[in-house]
Amino acid sequence: MLLAVTTSLDAVEPDLGAAEEAARRHLLPFAPRRRRPLREVASETGAEALLVLGARQVAFWDGEEERRWDPGMGLLRARRLRDGERSTRDPFLEAAQLRPGEQVLDCTLGLCADALVAAEAVGPEGSVEGIEASPALALLAEEGLRRLPDPAAARIRVRAGEAGALLAALPSGSFDLVAFDPMFRHPREEPPGFDLVRRLGDARPLAPEALAQARRVARRAVLVKDGSPGWDLARLGLVPLPSARGAHRLYARLEPG
Repeated sequence: MLLAVTTSLDAVEPDLGAAEEAARRHLLPFAPRRRRPLREVASETGAEALLVLGARQVAFWDGEEERRWDPGMGLLRARRLRDGERSTRDPFLEAAQLRPGEQVLDCTLGLCADALVAAEAVGPEGSVEGIEASPALALLAEEGLRRLPDPAAARIRVRAGEAGALLAALPSGSFDLVAFDPMFRHPREEPPGFDLVRRLGDARPLAPEALAQARRVARRAVLVKDGSPGWDLARLGLVPLPSARGAHRLYARLEPG
């Protein structure tokens, strides 16, 4: 997919400079919007899709429609954790058991929802690295996090690439927790904007080889998420952790090895 960078309709002079700098950083063509239709901008740059950058918003235009990047409930979950709210359970946090100062590797970054929660849980002394196989989603995530006015966003580093290959290149014991949230086999009720992930993301199931590399890289645990009833966990020989009755998301936690 040929990508280019442009600006939002309401972009002003500082936004133009930031968008042009982002295009240079990602080695992509740049053309200011100048209130033109996105199709005209794409034609000018020879692009099939556009990354649309504003002061606070990032969007993706796929040739037909423009969709904003939005971490969904991830931002609210991170803020609840920061505010000490305990009235709402967070199954990801319960399964991950993250500690302040830890280093987390999110191998399926997507819209950054779990990465934001993890970044809040590990605190200022910790960090989160997110791997995203889709170059377009990785760009969206990186530029979206840059514009997100939340301290947790600054603790997330985005890497574009296939998780299995990147894991194989990492030293053993590089991260405290390695997490996977592969695309569920069958779509369920999903947060707004997740159709963009399904359209752009890598739908391949988690490979046993990648899981083995994750266990080598993890110092404390590997976490794998699946949709109920857990077909992919069963395929990988993993047993889900106890969960609430009727839970739509299941987790398995593996010891490093």
